[in-house]
Amino acid sequence: MSDPNTKAITNGGANVVSGAILMSTTIDYYYAVMSGFAYLGEPELRRIADAANATINYKPMDILRVFATTETTPPAKQSPARRKYRDIEIARWAQLRGLPVNVAPKHWPILPATPSRAVLSAKHLGLDPGPLSFAMLRGVWAEDENIADADTIKRIVSATYPDQADEILKLATADTSTQLFETVTDEAIAAGVFGSPTFVIDSEIFFGQDRLDLVAKHLGATA
Repeated sequence: MSDPNTKAITNGGANVVSGAILMSTTIDYYYAVMSGFAYLGEPELRRIADAANATINYKPMDILRVFATTETTPPAKQSPARRKYRDIEIARWAQLRGLPVNVAPKHWPILPATPSRAVLSAKHLGLDPGPLSFAMLRGVWAEDENIADADTIKRIVSATYPDQADEILKLATADTSTQLFETVTDEAIAAGVFGSPTFVIDSEIFFGQDRLDLVAKHLGATA
């Protein structure tokens, strides 16, 4: 699935290995920047993508608009029993993935627009948005950061991209990044996305970080 609004990180959609050009499968990665399950799955997603010579197309979306459009109940509004089990699952997966986690983060949920625009701005400038994406997720779920706060975003962006921070932060407040965020959300809804994280490969949808084994299998068959 192409993304004309962003610059390619790879060489025209391909990876170059030992002088040969190998076409790269693209994983459209739709997620919310405060999603606990995106936090738990993102390092594994990067490992799988690297192993399969695949490119991750980071698409942080307006999960609240996705929930509203798809008539999906947000996690914070689910029944007490569902929320309790969700906390158990997050703790289990964090242990399995070897990641620190606070199942009751201080700043969750948050409005996703501002941190999402920062990630999209890094992507638009041709940078790998992965480190910033994970820094935002880790900030919520392991460091009790308020990633919707402008000063917090500035600090995280500056630590992640010290040489490009000013350019990213400037773009993140511009109309361009607002439009990118809305476009990504429109694309998510059109693709049938209803939750975070969702991985779309060749129009096939894989919902949830617990489906990453299936993503790996699919990429092994097509990469």
